[in-house]
Amino acid sequence: MKVRHTLICFFFLSALQDGNNGFILYTGTEGGDVTVQCSSSSSSGSRKILCKDPCKEEDIIIETTDDRAQKGRFSIERSRGDVSVTITQLTKSDSGLYGCGIKSSYRLFEILVVDALLDGDYSEEKTFYSRSGGNILVGCSFTTSRTRKYFCKGGCEEEDILVETTSLTAQRDRYSIRYVKGSPSGGFVYVGITQLTRSDSGRYRCGLDRTWSPDSYRGFNIVVTDAPTTSEPNQAMTSSVPSASTATTTQSLSSSSGSSRAPTRGVWLYAVIVVVVVVIVIVSGLVLMIFCIWRNIKPDGLNTSRTSEGTNMEVTFFSSVLTLTVGYSWLPFISLCRV
Repeated sequence: MKVRHTLICFFFLSALQDGNNGFILYTGTEGGDVTVQCSSSSSSGSRKILCKDPCKEEDIIIETTDDRAQKGRFSIERSRGDVSVTITQLTKSDSGLYGCGIKSSYRLFEILVVDALLDGDYSEEKTFYSRSGGNILVGCSFTTSRTRKYFCKGGCEEEDILVETTSLTAQRDRYSIRYVKGSPSGGFVYVGITQLTRSDSGRYRCGLDRTWSPDSYRGFNIVVTDAPTTSEPNQAMTSSVPSASTATTTQSLSSSSGSSRAPTRGVWLYAVIVVVVVVIVIVSGLVLMIFCIWRNIKPDGLNTSRTSEGTNMEVTFFSSVLTLTVGYSWLPFISLCRV
């Protein structure tokens, strides 16, 4: 989660893990910017560096003799003899020890990037949203200093204490606490949770234990949601590919099957039409032939068949039948009706 404004606090550490004193700690919120003054009275053209501890050759971020240089989100500048560095768009991976200034005598400082710094000047408790597997680090500012520092969940009863200490730092499983004394009074308590799970959702407190008065604490809420995994999209893609392939195959088979059946239906339909037409022609021809024969028969019946006209009629009749059988022509019928 990113907080779009920058919160920067300056204070001296009473001790660090390497035993050195005097390192300056700069606290910034994720997504914000931080500027650090490294050294003063540097001459123009001197070699200036910005590096990450232990500042070996491979740890150097910027090295220049110019008055200004930039590399990505990191920049170094000399102005009126003072050397300063700026880091923009802070991420949690920027936390750590740095060195900056003149290469021959650079100064070490620490940057701590938090999700938010709670100072008590708010009417409602803040809520932080994070994904499963993520980390969260919250700073709590106090105007008083106490020996016992604690980090708890829920009602903060004895069984709800996640980690507590009278030292400067302490860690218990995934929970950590760090205390830095302020100047001239007060202090800062930093509490963190790594590898968040959905069960980490809830209300928390970071506080100072006060024996004869109510504890001084800062409350906040954490909401953890499931993080999308890379395997889920891959599984979805894997399942969708066979599905699409199967659909394509089915469609292809349907098309080829339909095209193979279409010619068969066409042949049968054509054959039926031809048969129907032939039957209609034959029946019509027979009807017309009968009509014409009936029309040309003489009243004296079969005796007329012996006359020359009767002979012509019979010849015409048999000619008409032969022509109908062979050529399906209507002309013989017309000529027959004219006899």
